[in-house]
Amino acid sequence: MNQTINDLSRIKWRCRRGTKELDFLLLNYFNQKYKAAAEEDQRIFLDLLELQDPKLIEYFAEPKEIKDTGMQRIISEILGSTEGYLIK
Repeated sequence: MNQTINDLSRIKWRCRRGTKELDFLLLNYFNQKYKAAAEEDQRIFLDLLELQDPKLIEYFAEPKEIKDTGMQRIISEILGSTEGYLIK
């Protein structure tokens, strides 16, 4: 994907969800992996950003339950594992 600085700024802004945990997970992926990701993975991440917060939280809590394998892969990459995100 050929993205401009403005495009990247908009994507980064969409990573800010207002929940500390979601902000941390999404911004961390964006800052560290998004630009180097394959075009398909970038598209999946953009699709992920379209989801409502309750659905995102559900996906991060139980990535093994996600039916879409591409989405499951990106969620697992964001988390660093296939185990769900647990707040301790």
